[in-house]
Amino acid sequence: MRWRFHFLILSVITLSLAGSVGTTASTGSDPVSVHVQQEPSIAGNVHLSFRPIDHLPAGGYYYAVIVLKPYSRYTRSHPPPCSTSSDMEHTGYGYPHPGHLVRLALTPAKSLARHWCRGGVYSGGIYAVPYPPPCNSTYPCRSEPYKAPCAGIRSGCVEGVVAPRKFYRYPDELPTPLAKGAHIIGHFQVTF
Repeated sequence: MRWRFHFLILSVITLSLAGSVGTTASTGSDPVSVHVQQEPSIAGNVHLSFRPIDHLPAGGYYYAVIVLKPYSRYTRSHPPPCSTSSDMEHTGYGYPHPGHLVRLALTPAKSLARHWCRGGVYSGGIYAVPYPPPCNSTYPCRSEPYKAPCAGIRSGCVEGVVAPRKFYRYPDELPTPLAKGAHIIGHFQVTF
C-alpha cells in the first residue's frame, strides 16, 4: 500500500514537470517576467510575451534574442547544422501600449538544417531600447552602422538588425546590446 502512495506522488510530480517542459522564465531580479509558448516546434517561430516596464520613454522599443547553449560535441570551429540563435539580422520590434502585453516572435537564424536544434537549450533575453529606431524611412536605413532597416515605423519598413553575423558566433552568450542605453530586462530559456 505504501509503495502505491509513493508511486502516486512520483506520478503527480512527473506530470507537473512534463507540463512545464519547453520553456522557462526568470523572475529573479529581472524587471519583467517573460511568457514563452509551450512546446515550441523546431521548424516554427518561438512566440513570447511580457508586460512592458512603465518607464520606457516614448518611442522606445523592445526586441528579443535567443542563443544556443553548448550543444552535443559541436564547437566554435564546427558549429551544428541547425540554427544556433534567433535571426538577429531580421528582428521584430515591440512597442509598449498601456495595459497591453508586448508580443514578439523569434525566427531561427539561417542554417543548413533551416530549423532550431532538436533537443537544444537556448538562453534568451528581452532588450529594452530607450529611444525610437534610428530612422523613419524605408530600407535601407543608413543612420547607424549596425541598424539596417527600420522596423515598426510604418508599413513597408522591414525588421531591424540587432547584431550582424560578425558580432555573434556559437557558442557565445547573449550579445551585448549595440544600441546605446539598451539593456536586458528579462531572461528566459527555450528547450526544443
